[in-house]
Amino acid sequence: RGFPTSTFSFNPPPPPNASDEDKAGLAQKFVDVLQLDTELFKPCVSFGQDNRKCYATVPATSTQGAIKEEDKIKQAKGGVQLTRLSFPVSMDERVKDVVREAVGRLYEEMPGSV
Repeated sequence: RGFPTSTFSFNPPPPPNASDEDKAGLAQKFVDVLQLDTELFKPCVSFGQDNRKCYATVPATSTQGAIKEEDKIKQAKGGVQLTRLSFPVSMDERVKDVVREAVGRLYEEMPGSV
């Protein structure tokens, strides 16, 4: 019967030979692709809410709170910002497909991808 609300933070790995500009925009591009499915994803993280949607954000660009520039730098790994996904207690099974498609789309469109 569901699971406790879970939040995952990670830095998507940059493709080989990606430019600094591509790396800098990679996390936001991933979140933007996920949020194309407005039925399953929302563009922020709201802890404790269970409206059956997943929240996706890049904390460095979020308007939910002020993040110091030095913390943004610490969160970036290999030039890629942190991505945060928060999953509801009762998640629609289609979320897995949307995430899988977003990952595929992200790396197919990225210069230097294999």
